[in-house]
Amino acid sequence: MRTIEKLTSREHEHTLNVRLGEELRKRGLRVEVERIQAGGFRVDVAVRIGPVVVAVEAEHGQSDAKRTEAVQDADIRLEERVAQCAVALCYPDGSEAESLADARFHWAVRDRAGGAPSWTEGNLDQLESVIRLAPAQLGNPDFMAASLSVSLDRAAGRLTEWQKQQLARALDLPPSKVKSRTGGSAWDKAAKRSLLVVATAVLFHSRLDAHLEGMQEEYDSRVCDSDALSGEWPPTIAHMCAASDDPVGAFQDAWTSILALDYKPIFQTSLAALRACPPDPAFTDAVRDTARAALIVAGNLAGLRHDLLGRIFHTVLDTARYDGSFYTTTAGATLLAALAIREDMCDWSDADAIAELRIIDPACGTGTLLMAAAERIRELAPHFRNDESVARALIEQVLCGYDVNVTATHMAATTLGLLSPTTRFGKMKIGQAFLGVEAGKAFLGSLEFLDQQPKLIDWPDGGQTFSQVDSGEEMEHPDPADLVIMNPPFTRSDLRHDQFNEEDETKLKDREKELFSKKPVHLSSNGNAFLILADYITKADSCAIAAVLPLVTATNASSLEIRKYLASRYHIETIVTSHDPDRIYFSENTSIGEMLIVCRRWADRREQKPPTRVVNLVTNPETPARALSAAWAIEEGNLEKISFGTVQEWPEPRIREGNWGAVQFLSPYLCEKFDSLRGGRLFESVALNTIAVIGPDGVGTRTMFNRSALPGVEGMTALWDHKTDVTQSMGAETDAHITPKPGKEKQARNLWKRRGRLLLPMRARLNTVRAMGVLLEDPALGSAWTPCKPRRVRGIGTETLEKALCVYLNSSVGVLGLLGDRSNKAPSYPRFSMDDLKKMPVPDFGAIGRRAAARLAEAYDAHAGDALLPLPSMAECSTRRALDRAVAEALGFEVEAVSIIRRSLVEEPSLTGRPYGTQLR
Repeated sequence: MRTIEKLTSREHEHTLNVRLGEELRKRGLRVEVERIQAGGFRVDVAVRIGPVVVAVEAEHGQSDAKRTEAVQDADIRLEERVAQCAVALCYPDGSEAESLADARFHWAVRDRAGGAPSWTEGNLDQLESVIRLAPAQLGNPDFMAASLSVSLDRAAGRLTEWQKQQLARALDLPPSKVKSRTGGSAWDKAAKRSLLVVATAVLFHSRLDAHLEGMQEEYDSRVCDSDALSGEWPPTIAHMCAASDDPVGAFQDAWTSILALDYKPIFQTSLAALRACPPDPAFTDAVRDTARAALIVAGNLAGLRHDLLGRIFHTVLDTARYDGSFYTTTAGATLLAALAIREDMCDWSDADAIAELRIIDPACGTGTLLMAAAERIRELAPHFRNDESVARALIEQVLCGYDVNVTATHMAATTLGLLSPTTRFGKMKIGQAFLGVEAGKAFLGSLEFLDQQPKLIDWPDGGQTFSQVDSGEEMEHPDPADLVIMNPPFTRSDLRHDQFNEEDETKLKDREKELFSKKPVHLSSNGNAFLILADYITKADSCAIAAVLPLVTATNASSLEIRKYLASRYHIETIVTSHDPDRIYFSENTSIGEMLIVCRRWADRREQKPPTRVVNLVTNPETPARALSAAWAIEEGNLEKISFGTVQEWPEPRIREGNWGAVQFLSPYLCEKFDSLRGGRLFESVALNTIAVIGPDGVGTRTMFNRSALPGVEGMTALWDHKTDVTQSMGAETDAHITPKPGKEKQARNLWKRRGRLLLPMRARLNTVRAMGVLLEDPALGSAWTPCKPRRVRGIGTETLEKALCVYLNSSVGVLGLLGDRSNKAPSYPRFSMDDLKKMPVPDFGAIGRRAAARLAEAYDAHAGDALLPLPSMAECSTRRALDRAVAEALGFEVEAVSIIRRSLVEEPSLTGRPYGTQLR
């Protein structure tokens, strides 16, 4: 009987698999159902995407047992190597073939690394998108990028100094200002960048090879219309060019022929590099090495991923220090594009409507965000996936990008070209906007749109030097955008434009001040300037801005005005942050916390804006498929159901006033409790600077004083370090003698007058820190600490106030108050600015009364010398619990409320340094 039941179940699954295959074929996928592989291995549904086979192993039912079976079967297909990717799929219980198109599936994408499955729920269209993206998880792009970087170093090392200079000058690349650690030439990096342009063109050439023969008719017609371009057709394939005795000449001939079909942004720049030097043996070998390395990348499945170019760029060219180039991860770009480009944005069944869209990235880098936008459009309009006219419209009309870096724009052009290698485009809206000084006048790249048409540089052709700014056919001013999607550069003022000489750097920064003098932008960093630009180039009635921004944009005092500006003109629709301690960012080459933001123009000022959806992710998606699942979960409101993270609806009035504090904690409870604390709803509270004087900061101490192990003549001391193995209790001792630096004696003595007994931390590593405020026997200065001197409060002595504040700061409520408005450059290692400390909410002792202050002072006397456990162990810390009881009783709220705050804090990944759910117990 069981055998018959099993056979019946198997037959029903087969029916479902056949119907699934039919539905996937309707969506343009190449599908085989119940495919038998060599060795007798059966694949339920096999989908071929290019050279990749994706095995879909399905079970009927969504119980834990069925999920386990599906995962096991999918993993076996990978072990058997009958597929490169696999998807474990569970049909809904009671599924019938006729209703499959409307069913809700469960699936998990698998790879050879194994690990715990991450399950997602979705419909058939979403499943199809995940299957298409599954190959993007293959390979190791970081390894491929690093390997190519080593190969380019080796190729550049073959060149003479003169050849390096010629290569650099052909693309107008400056020598490096920073001396190489290995003692190399100042032209090494420029030569390497030029060879990278060649490598990128070789990669695209190899993608075209399979299609060149079929382009004969179009080539003939183009050549007949133009005497400028001619050559044999089809051109020599990339592998044969690289293997020839004269690879320089072979690639020149091939690319000249291909240029008859245009592809100008890709091949004209690379031809300029090839023509830079006579092909002597050294240059020939360098080009051959470069081409072979590029072909290895092209032959690797992961090399077909559009994120690889961004990985290569930041690996090969470390420019982020002075130009703020942080290249978006493919998963981050996929998530942002999916949230920004909605189903109601366009009639996706109308090709003409799609062609009317305008999507701009004013700092496009290697084109990852533009490519993600294109992929999102293809997801929403699957019936146009193989329509060359729509592909051409995307390249020529819809997608527009600017960057200041010629290598980046060349790679962006290649990225978009990979969208449809067989599509010939007469125009591509990728432009290099000039950053620099020309004839004494400074230009700020695409930011110049705020004032004038930027200077745009034409693609080099080897017949002109790249420094010649194109004064003729400038890329036209873009149409107002439906969407600006970007990861703008973000660099400190003291590092920005560091690649220029001092005179030009000054002119560029003066131009910034001129351009943004009346704008709500703090030029200590330039990232927010692009938000002003985005607002300027979008449509006046209906548009959106989607951006990757530093997380501090949501919290820093310097970004308050830009937050208010955006909130006044847009509905801040969605903010996404990552509380994944291993990946707090959405860019490739950064370690700072970042956020994704989507905001839409709000034209009707009479209607109340909805709240802002703030999503704090537990796990930052690492693959595009997982990112799509996260986007769907966010849109469908089931984020918590599948453990992606937490969601908060942050009220519009808070957003309007610049309070975006919902990003600070994974726990919505903590975010709300901090807002209650700051608003005086837990107890009467005020900003710390209303009852105390804070400062000087540690920078002043380090600037004016030398640290010494021996005492000086004036007996000055400081608490210099914040060593958590030493500073373990509220009562502390100084650890350094200090003496005024020569020539700075007067300033040092004035600073010394501002010393204090109560010191606050300027930085803290949250997984190890114990004391969040200490009290010294005698007043001193700090380096990693800053003095906090209480003002006079009627009826309360200064010493009592110092003790009361110290107890409060080290209680769980005090920790919440300090962390609730921290500047989250790195959430687990915050550096507290003076603004952060000044606005920290503390008890209003003038209103609460001296009895409360006295009770807290008594708690200090009782526990000053008791050790505090590190913050992740707060729940087990008897000293911390005693301080919490004292704070609750003195300030008049429930001890249980403090206990919940304490328990919630120790679950925060930013405190533990561990993924949520793996905190120390």
